Amino acid sequence: MTSLYITSVEDAGKTALCAGIGKKLQGRGIKVGFMVPFVTSSGDAADGGLEDAAFMQEILGLKESTKLLCPFALSRSELWQGLTEGAPGLLQRLKQVYRKIARSKDIVIMEGLGNLDRDKISALACYTVADFLEAKVIIALCYSPGLEPQKILQIGNRLGERLLGVVVNLVPQSRMEMVRRDLAISFERAGIKVLGLLPDVRSLLGITVAELARSLDGEILTSLENTKELIENIMLGAMTPDSGVDYFSRKSNKAVIVRGDRADMQLAALQTVTKCLVLTGNISPLPVVIARAKERNVPIIVTGLDAAAAIASIEAAWARAHFRHVGKLEKFRELLDCHFDFKILYSELGLED
Repeated sequence: MTSLYITSVEDAGKTALCAGIGKKLQGRGIKVGFMVPFVTSSGDAADGGLEDAAFMQEILGLKESTKLLCPFALSRSELWQGLTEGAPGLLQRLKQVYRKIARSKDIVIMEGLGNLDRDKISALACYTVADFLEAKVIIALCYSPGLEPQKILQIGNRLGERLLGVVVNLVPQSRMEMVRRDLAISFERAGIKVLGLLPDVRSLLGITVAELARSLDGEILTSLENTKELIENIMLGAMTPDSGVDYFSRKSNKAVIVRGDRADMQLAALQTVTKCLVLTGNISPLPVVIARAKERNVPIIVTGLDAAAAIASIEAAWARAHFRHVGKLEKFRELLDCHFDFKILYSELGLED
């Protein structure tokens, strides 16, 4: 039995890596367990840990409860104290939970805290859990033009042989060859394996219709069954010299924001591939618009916000977008198959055929 601890610098896709690697291993007949060792108990962080655990429980078909998969929600001071030598009780309790999850498993994947480079508690948790549970570590990084090995060199030195490697995520398609040629080589020269260079794919950053509606404090009038659909683009239905249909045909998988009194633009949008209509000004649509939306299975969201406020709310929701969606997982698995070195992973974890 082996264990893998996946953490990140910034918000670089550690949940996606846990899910994608977990499903890949399951596809090879490997029995996979999962846990989130620690979350900080401040609001969204604790909720996010439980939601990640619930998502992994679903996609991996795990029998353990979400509370067992995400056992410890602590304040930052409690976690710091629990990870120091003066308070070993937390680590013993962690090992007890780990052993329950690891029963009849070949590997346990653990999702660690993020912001590894800036958060001393996250770094301490990574070092401590990796040592205590003898786990290999993968660090996810977000690509940026200034990304260099020095960003995690100290972390890598501290982890030593426990660091399996890094994955660089969100690489612009136009820079993939340059990053593969220059950045990957610089990491290798610093003694850090690059397990994957993953391109930036817009669909992985999308939000669902339901999330969009919540961000707008809007009411969904039609096609509630399609509110889990992913939105990749936003278009504003405004006056345009082009015909409405030509204009709205420029993008697919989109939400269209239209004034509630512009039935002409609403009907034009519904003639194209549209995931939902957002009607502003708290104005209900005409019956003909509702009928057409039902015919095409397109949700209509009515919000009291004006167009500018609606766009601002959607942008904020986009910034908070998470990975927990089956459609995103399938796309991410395709990326891993093309851009992740599973051969090294299998070898380092002792999972080779």
